[in-house]
Amino acid sequence: MSSAGGLRVSNVSVVLGGVRILEDVTFDVAPGESLGVIGPNGAGKTTVINAICGLVPLMAGEVWMDDIKLTGRRAYRMRGLGIGRSLQTTQYFHDLTCLELVSLAAAPNSAIGAVRFNGHRRPDKRSTEVLEMLGLSDYAEHPLSELSTAVQKLVDMARAVASGDKLLLFDEPTSGVSQSDRAVIAKALTSLREVGRTILMIDHDPAFVVANSDRLMAMNFGRVLKIGTPPEVMQDEEVRSSYLGEMSPT
Repeated sequence: MSSAGGLRVSNVSVVLGGVRILEDVTFDVAPGESLGVIGPNGAGKTTVINAICGLVPLMAGEVWMDDIKLTGRRAYRMRGLGIGRSLQTTQYFHDLTCLELVSLAAAPNSAIGAVRFNGHRRPDKRSTEVLEMLGLSDYAEHPLSELSTAVQKLVDMARAVASGDKLLLFDEPTSGVSQSDRAVIAKALTSLREVGRTILMIDHDPAFVVANSDRLMAMNFGRVLKIGTPPEVMQDEEVRSSYLGEMSPT
């Protein structure tokens, strides 16, 4: 079980190309908590994750994980701190097997680690355990290209878990996944929550986020509208009016 991984985002603002993408965003995620972020397209959800990961510069504010200041660190340094991130797309290294992809994510974040992986491609115990935790053991030797979108998404989540043992950032885990297949993603999230991983998840499906989060944060136009329990957020009048026609409270 992860012993830490608490996240604190304080007064973060991001300006890209002269456009203000985030405005004074403040929130926290307690160690072992799952915070879901909802909002329409353009709300700034993915930019929040990019700001945490060091992929976009902050105009103002700070980001901390436990007592470690993340602000100003380069993105490639985040993995060594125990931070893992999934992506919206799984269009990468389709010739590699699931086990190879997860092993690559678990490899040391260095040139030596990459060389060792490329030369041997030997699965490590951690990668095998991650695949088992997320129900992917049966797919271990299958190339990513042979698998369904839902399983590809699970593999991407497994890569995040292998590289981050404290804080997990999941970006649209159900994107492209059918309604019937979303149960496998939900089961994986449940497994991670049961072992105490700290999770920040954004997704376009509010019902899915509500069902798989301890708390919610609703955003619109780069601002935080409401943070609270799922019922508190989904019943908030400002949240409901902002998303009228895009989402139905559940």
